Amino acid sequence: MTQDDPHLPWHLAQLRPNGLAMALRNLARQSVTVFAPTETRTERRGQKFVTREAPAFPGYVFVQPSPATGGIRAINGTRGITKLVSLGPEPAVVPPDLMAALRLRFAPRIELPPPEFSPGDRVQILAGPLADFIAQVEATAPQDRVYLLIDLMGRATRVAVDAKHLRGLTE
Repeated sequence: MTQDDPHLPWHLAQLRPNGLAMALRNLARQSVTVFAPTETRTERRGQKFVTREAPAFPGYVFVQPSPATGGIRAINGTRGITKLVSLGPEPAVVPPDLMAALRLRFAPRIELPPPEFSPGDRVQILAGPLADFIAQVEATAPQDRVYLLIDLMGRATRVAVDAKHLRGLTE
C-alpha cells in the first residue's frame, strides 16, 4: 500500500465474492492506495463467544488510483475486483470529507496496558454479556484475567473477565 495523495480522488470498488485478499494483493502490486477498514465483532458460535476482525464494508474496498499507474482502467482490470461503483457513465468519487471521517473512525487504536486491580476493589464491567454490572475483585490471575464476585439473583457468583474490559470505581 502506498501513501495516499490528498489531491487524488477516492473511489469505491466492488469485490468479487471472497476476493478481498486477491484484490489487496494485486492492487499492492500496482502501487494503488487502498483503504479496507475492519472492525472487531463478537459473535456467538455454539456455546462460545468468538471475537474476530471483519470487514466494515463487506464486498467493497476504497481505492485511490494514480494516473502514473494506469488510473481507473487499471482498477477495473484488477483480479479480485468486479467494477468501480458508478453513478452514471463515470466512476463515482467518494467525497473527501467522508473519506476523512472514515479514516478517522477506523484508525488503528493504541492499546494501553490493562489496569491493575487488587482484591476488594469495586469495578464496572464494560463489555460482554455482563456489561454495566458492578462487581468486586476477588483475585487476579496471569494473562490479565480478573476473578470477580458479582451479585446475580441474590447470590455472589464468581466470573472471570479480561482486565481490559473493567473500569475501577472510586468510592
